[in-house]
Amino acid sequence: MSKNFLDEARDYEEKGDLFNAILTLKKALQLEPKNLIIQINLGNLCVSNKQFEEAAGYFRRCYRYFRSNPEIKDALCFSLTAFGNENYLRLKFELSEACFEEVLEYEKNNWVYYYNLANTQDKLNESLKAYKNYQKAIELNPDDADLWNNKGNIERKLGYLDKAVSSYKRALTISPDLSHTQVHLAHQKQHMCDWENIEPIFKNISSTIRADSKALIPPFAYLSNIFTSPSNQLQCASQWAQNNLHIKRVTKQKKQKKNPIHIGYLSSDFKLHPLYFLMRDVIRYHDRKNFTIFAYDSSPKEKSIERKTFLSFFDHVKDISFLDDEKAANLIDQDDIDILVDLTGYTNNSRAFIAPQLKSTITINWLGFPGTMGFFQERSLYDYILADEFIIPREDEKYYAESIIRFPFPYQPNNADRSQINKKTRQDYNLPDDAIVYCAFNQSFKISEIIFNTWLGFLKQYPKSILWLTHSNNWATDNLKKYAEKSGVSPERIIFASRVTNTEHIARHALADIYLDTLPYNAHTSASDALSMDLPIVTIIGNTFSSRVAGSLLHSLDLDELITKNLEEYIKCVAKLTEDLNYRKNIIERLKKAKINSAIFKPQLFVKNLEEIYQKLI
Repeated sequence: MSKNFLDEARDYEEKGDLFNAILTLKKALQLEPKNLIIQINLGNLCVSNKQFEEAAGYFRRCYRYFRSNPEIKDALCFSLTAFGNENYLRLKFELSEACFEEVLEYEKNNWVYYYNLANTQDKLNESLKAYKNYQKAIELNPDDADLWNNKGNIERKLGYLDKAVSSYKRALTISPDLSHTQVHLAHQKQHMCDWENIEPIFKNISSTIRADSKALIPPFAYLSNIFTSPSNQLQCASQWAQNNLHIKRVTKQKKQKKNPIHIGYLSSDFKLHPLYFLMRDVIRYHDRKNFTIFAYDSSPKEKSIERKTFLSFFDHVKDISFLDDEKAANLIDQDDIDILVDLTGYTNNSRAFIAPQLKSTITINWLGFPGTMGFFQERSLYDYILADEFIIPREDEKYYAESIIRFPFPYQPNNADRSQINKKTRQDYNLPDDAIVYCAFNQSFKISEIIFNTWLGFLKQYPKSILWLTHSNNWATDNLKKYAEKSGVSPERIIFASRVTNTEHIARHALADIYLDTLPYNAHTSASDALSMDLPIVTIIGNTFSSRVAGSLLHSLDLDELITKNLEEYIKCVAKLTEDLNYRKNIIERLKKAKINSAIFKPQLFVKNLEEIYQKLI
């Protein structure tokens, strides 16, 4: 009887009807449930029909009886790997991890299996496990560039920056043209303030963007490249979208107006993150009569009070961390979202590729990524970018894929309680009482060699001055001290501020005299921190979005004399503030007065204007 089913299944298979072939073999198996040949055939058919989970089940049972059969073992490993990859693409990383762990129970000498497991554990933020499995993969295959690159990525996450740099260098030794590895190497060297031989890497990255349309250059890391330009940033972002996103773009339909308007905020940073200190009160003060506010949350699940508070101000919170982009887009469509605002962009844990899959939702790039998101399939990936007149001058609109919406004030909001009462003294931070304290609390990757040299020039010119920086990591601190010493400046004149609570961090700005900005990536949230404590900022502007944010804030406060266009102006401005105490006091008084009526620190006023923008778009 089963032979009839077998013959029938073979006929279906020959006709290409795998569904009925499998169905018929299952009938045969019901008659002979211990027939392993039928199970092997079923496993093979399931593989051909991409039913990998089911195939693994058949091969797993057969392998119990034929442990010495390499073909059955290979078929089982193939099925588990395929099912693991399937789950990986669907963002079901726990299932993916289980598949790859099981594969390694059967075969421990295949580097690909360790590599797959490590990639999945990376997605699960199991960084130490991932690191160990990358190491095992490299032991079996030390000549694969992607392995070394991914090992470098996980070392970076674990804070092993020196090891990450070594891994990236090894990857480039094997495959010199890996553009994304070049970017990772340069960016980690920036984080470490290790500028040795970095300029040629920067130049090569910029050349690659122009010459190779298939190059995968992460757009965020390129923002701080000293040879960056607005045209290159547009090209970089567009290539990133085009080369990473493989879908047919949805043709948008016009939405019917309704009340209340549904606004969705998409982010991977609803947590203890600078976004909290910019956006919390924007969410809080939205007009609930006319707007319903949704959070689409792809953030790591931390238990901070900031995350809890942040999410509490939304009307609806949707966890999309376990959904792939297509399913997340379907959820947003089901929620009938009128406008989706991406607060993450091309930064960590980006979900930017949800946007082009939305059927009728207007999409906005704002705040998270300071630049254009680029083109995808000859259309802007996002419909709009929120900016202001200073950040994107009219003559630079051609460098942005999005339509530009400008606030009548700086594009960067702040929470109402930003400023703090300082209860500390300079002695508490080892700062001399009689010194001019130059402060620069930007992250270390923003400090370029030319900027740091300029700062050292101030220390040389004014012997009673000191430089107060953030301690970002041990390598940056050591390298900056060594660089200062080689330049003839005592390392003791550079004080590194340790991490403290955000309240204390903002309050301690009151102990500094002048905030020194960086280029090509300005202070953004850090600039708001300084201004909230009435600390004058001297900025140097460029022609990219990220190089004009501090200038935007100062311009709105009518402090344009603190906005410089080149190093010569920057040096003169700092010198005047340093030498002329009355001038500095006057600047501080003007800053205090300007803040009284400024929307920068008045979130309710900011939200009113933001909602007017939303209403005009519908």
